[in-house]
Amino acid sequence: MKNLILLVLLLPVFCNAKFYSGTVTMSDNSLKNGFIEIPEFPDDTKLKYRVEEKGKTEKLDINSVKGFEITNDKNETIKFITIFTAYQGSNKLNIDKKKSWASIVKEGKINLYRTYTTGTTGTMGVPGSGSSGGFTYYINRPNDEYIIYIDESDGGGLTICGNCDEYIIYIDESDGGGLTICGNCFSQLKKTLSKIFEDDCPKLADLIDKQDLKKNGYVRIVELYEQNCGK
Repeated sequence: MKNLILLVLLLPVFCNAKFYSGTVTMSDNSLKNGFIEIPEFPDDTKLKYRVEEKGKTEKLDINSVKGFEITNDKNETIKFITIFTAYQGSNKLNIDKKKSWASIVKEGKINLYRTYTTGTTGTMGVPGSGSSGGFTYYINRPNDEYIIYIDESDGGGLTICGNCDEYIIYIDESDGGGLTICGNCFSQLKKTLSKIFEDDCPKLADLIDKQDLKKNGYVRIVELYEQNCGK
């Protein structure tokens, strides 16, 4: 009976597994074309890969993979990289010791990435992270070996909480509406950006407008940097 119950519990997991057509780029830049299952958690250590859609599953270690891209059901290409995550503390940058899977949102003079998790409890060691079914957003400069945490949402609208650390902005779940910013959290967000870009773009934080961010999301940070900062 126990084995039957276990089978029933595991069946939905197997049924929900989906492999997408795509390409894996290994650390030595060699390519593996086939079918890929998107990792359930950003810090999963293995990537499930098949040469044929219904073929045998091979598990690729995250440290042997540089990135991968898949074509989803809407015929859109989504690219992922393996990279270290980090969050900006008040005195130093805290970098995770293990790599994670992050999808590319926008690349340019600075880059915007995000991770997705269906789990609970603090993923990536980021304070406040790990909400069920949420996106976590990160930013970095090209060629950096890490991405810095800036935002977390439930995939709908964004709500910035009231208990924000001096330099850490935790973005909580919302009801699917627009970006809702608490009393002093917008100023905290600007402090975070000032800390991250204090050397190469000290004016970036002052260029961020609350209503603009509310309407267009965090892609605007990348766009404003492109327009006003960097070489």
